[in-house]
Amino acid sequence: MTRCRRRRRARSFMSADAKKLAANARAQIERLLTQLADLETFREDFDEEEIQEIKAQTLEQLEAFRASLIKLDSGSVELRDEMQIMRDATTAAIKAAFKTPEVLRMFVMKQPEALRERLRRAERDAQLGKMTAEGAKTERVEVLTALKKLGAPLEDGELEFLRAHMTAGLADFVEEK
Repeated sequence: MTRCRRRRRARSFMSADAKKLAANARAQIERLLTQLADLETFREDFDEEEIQEIKAQTLEQLEAFRASLIKLDSGSVELRDEMQIMRDATTAAIKAAFKTPEVLRMFVMKQPEALRERLRRAERDAQLGKMTAEGAKTERVEVLTALKKLGAPLEDGELEFLRAHMTAGLADFVEEK
């Protein structure tokens, strides 16, 4: 086998490994974010001490996962891009920049269409009185931040709203490289 053919074969093999590693990492982050979301969903089933303990354990796992991602960040460009998104998500979760774990999960899974739908639903729910104005504002800021970080185009009005209402934690998240 020629040297060139071996290199091509090695590259395609590494690409398959990188894809598998990225898929496993996405599954791990999704599990941890789902755990945080479930904690909020089933909040009434736990006392406050249990909630804080489970949340602290999950955040510790997220921090350990983030440290692992940093170590793994020395592969292909595709893998580095995937790892960067997951590091961003773990950083945001750890900093508690996102109040809505579901929005964070959509960001990690690169689902701009689902984020847009979440934005429309929050705006509609606020108009119908199903969500407080403050809750809708928080969710809108989070969704727009996630869309911006994913590189999705934002309208001028959305950018203006984001600049006016972004929290310090979300601003740090957007600025992180």
